[in-house]
Amino acid sequence: MKRKKGDIIYYSDELNDDFGEIGLKRPDVPENYQYIRKGKIYNFFSNILYYGVAYPVLSIVCLIFGVKVKNKENLKKVLNSGGFIYQNHTSFVDMFQNQVKVVGIKRRTNIIGYSDTLTIPFVGSLSRSLGYIPLPNDLKGQLKFMGALKHYIDKKQFIIIFPEAHIWPYYTKIRPFVSASFHYPAKFNAPVIPVTTVYRKGRFKNSKPRPILIIGEPIYPKKELSIKENKEYLRNECYKEMVEASQSIKQFEYFKYVKKEKESI
Repeated sequence: MKRKKGDIIYYSDELNDDFGEIGLKRPDVPENYQYIRKGKIYNFFSNILYYGVAYPVLSIVCLIFGVKVKNKENLKKVLNSGGFIYQNHTSFVDMFQNQVKVVGIKRRTNIIGYSDTLTIPFVGSLSRSLGYIPLPNDLKGQLKFMGALKHYIDKKQFIIIFPEAHIWPYYTKIRPFVSASFHYPAKFNAPVIPVTTVYRKGRFKNSKPRPILIIGEPIYPKKELSIKENKEYLRNECYKEMVEASQSIKQFEYFKYVKKEKESI
């Protein structure tokens, strides 16, 4: 059933509940999946698809949705180094808003996500060209995955991660998330850029909320800390910045989220 403005969504587990309603299966990533975009000819056509087709189309989509960005100067501090962008997950189009409105046309932006995107007709086959990096399901894939992250960071590109993992449509708070995904910037000594989506009221009575993307101050790993210590440090600092950003403006609550009461035994 399609949700409408004012609906109540009941949740029980902030870490694992998923309300994205995409309903796609998550297959194993093919053994021969090429995590790194290789070859001059392939990259030539990949760039045409990214900059010549996807970017203009997604720019129009962002215009229609009324997407705004605050504190863009914070991204300029890392534009010449690349890094890992961490964003709360409140919409299926989060990734596209980031590619277009946050990073823009000056740098390629890649996205880490589940393998379900590979099952979408047409989009799945083009996803690698558009920067999609599916999470692997075995050790061999993990090695290729980590190699790809290093490759793109060395090329000073950006990689988008959704630490909350699951979509909660138009949610106005920051859900707790674990530190696992912060292993990447800790290992590659790359900055973390918190990006927080907040919502203001739509232009019309029944229109959906308009997103504002608030870019936080870049967070750098500390030289004196180990990878494990930096993973926790980066997670905590990123979470703190995102919570502060989410509370910095009065948000419009399109859906009401209510935690289920625990059933008595």
